[in-house]
Amino acid sequence: MAHLYGYPDIGRFGLGHSMLAWARCEIWCRKNNAQMLGPRWFRPRIGPYLRRERDKREYFRLFNNKGYVGEPWRTVLLATARKVSAEAAPSIAHDGGNTVVVFKNTVASNFEKHFHEVRGNGPVLYDAFRRITRKKYLPEDPASPFLAIHVRLGDFSRFDVNQVEAKTHNQRLPIEWYCDSLVALREALGTSMPARVFSDGDDADLVPLLGLPNIRRANDAESVTHMLEMAQASVIIGAGSNFNLWAAFFGQVPRITYPNQAIVAVNDDPARETSFRGEAPLPDVFIKQVRTQFTNREKQGELT
Repeated sequence: MAHLYGYPDIGRFGLGHSMLAWARCEIWCRKNNAQMLGPRWFRPRIGPYLRRERDKREYFRLFNNKGYVGEPWRTVLLATARKVSAEAAPSIAHDGGNTVVVFKNTVASNFEKHFHEVRGNGPVLYDAFRRITRKKYLPEDPASPFLAIHVRLGDFSRFDVNQVEAKTHNQRLPIEWYCDSLVALREALGTSMPARVFSDGDDADLVPLLGLPNIRRANDAESVTHMLEMAQASVIIGAGSNFNLWAAFFGQVPRITYPNQAIVAVNDDPARETSFRGEAPLPDVFIKQVRTQFTNREKQGELT
């Protein structure tokens, strides 16, 4: 009997970039009553070791592919079934055999081209992502609300305002921008909400930020743990990175980004997205969304 399958070919990208093929495939399989072949998370990388990055990107240790078709059937199906690209899937004709629809990430404009396929499915994908994450890497429920600050350095380029204006991503934003954003947010809220810094940088890179009151670095943990922890925040101040993009999407968390660095809007309610450069106060409608998120997180903490 012939079957229809989906397969996310995640490639050798970083976690945030890789996840879009997985997410697109997950939603497509649900809509088309198809079985999903588990992603191949084992992709040896030497770059993170050569660059001495904190995250070595050994994603095969983080996920178990629970609920997906695994070995040996995955290899058998990829070798024997008819394979078509996701872009051609709507026009495929039934030929009586097994068909595997393949979802791939693109090097450039991956989210601009494909994120619309998963928009509106944040909570569903959040549950699916937690399901395949090994239990020991799931974060604990926070005891009280907090705001998350994601400072991406690592392999990002040195900040160039002209490149930013041209909507070039992967820029190392000035640490002062994170500081100014945090101060402006706390002033608008009228409270010094506890803040956690998630970063691949060293403490020396974060001195101005860590010197502000009621702020600390998140505990050392795997990348997936930090992503899921940020999804529990009341608000995210983030670099132009798809890492905090997924966290905001999963938790539908209000997000502050530098102008032209959001990549794509991820919140179902556009009032939960704003950019900040430093001159003007944060929009009242955005602050209202943060207050609502804070109240909801506070209630969740009381129930746990």
